[in-house]
Amino acid sequence: MPEYDIAGLLRPKCKVCSSPIREGIDLRLMGKEVDEESGERYSYEQIVDYAAAHGVNLSKAGLSRHRTDHLMPDVLGAIEAQRQVEAIAQATGQTLGMEQAAMNILLNKWIRALDKVEDFDLGAKGALSAGIRAVEALLKIKKAELSFSKEKLEEAKDTMRGKGVSEDTLQLMDELLGVKR
Repeated sequence: MPEYDIAGLLRPKCKVCSSPIREGIDLRLMGKEVDEESGERYSYEQIVDYAAAHGVNLSKAGLSRHRTDHLMPDVLGAIEAQRQVEAIAQATGQTLGMEQAAMNILLNKWIRALDKVEDFDLGAKGALSAGIRAVEALLKIKKAELSFSKEKLEEAKDTMRGKGVSEDTLQLMDELLGVKR
């Protein structure tokens, strides 16, 4: 017989997490967005007012719970992932791209979530399936990134020069692709 988290059932769902303005709230809670007039971090009262102006009713206690229970673990997880990326780079001389770092974060979250699952039900299977699709997408991005290396770009530009393409056009191509010289 499955066990239920009775306290979890009684606990209200996080209004911030389900809010369409979560990103704005999180940025204000982290101090990434500040009050334009004072240049100071937003207070809980100001964030509650911001949410109300966007049709979301929050309390200061709800903001505090969200910050402690949801925002900070995500931020700390991202910081830890960055530390891991830097440690791997230092140990191996290889740097991980953002897609690899994101994949590591996702895998760690899935492993922790699956450790808590006693019966591998459809919800867990769906989450794992979505995770696998996300990893596949990230690997495709990495493959595309590798196939479009600076060396290959330089080879292509040399070929284009040989065919009479002007340096201005090649520079414009670099700008469009975001290549730094």
